[in-house]
Amino acid sequence: MEPTKVMYLTESEAWAIDYLVRHTWKDDSMGPIGRDLLVKIFGLLKEFEGGSKSPMLPIALTERECWCIDFHIRHDLSMGHEAVGKRMLLAVFGLILEFDNERATAHELKRFSLDPQHDRRRPDDL
Repeated sequence: MEPTKVMYLTESEAWAIDYLVRHTWKDDSMGPIGRDLLVKIFGLLKEFEGGSKSPMLPIALTERECWCIDFHIRHDLSMGHEAVGKRMLLAVFGLILEFDNERATAHELKRFSLDPQHDRRRPDDL
């Protein structure tokens, strides 16, 4: 199971993803990403249609799903008269950066744990 991060979507943003992301979309690494993302979006849309009082609902996204949204959603996208693209992309960019920072941190921790001289060096010696 891939790690996920949570972001919040408005109803218009959820409809934008439904409108622009195809269920058959896939990246180079594995199977279709679009279908799994859309199943999550369908759940949000049903919540909104069911009368959710919240203007935004949470969605857990994998890094691959974030890249899928980045690929399909343009910053100047509007649904009706509501601008949705820029806010949604900035939130997605934040998640992608979090995934990347966690990967870099894990790599650095692994590198330092494998370095026998690491504990003997002082910061000013580096």
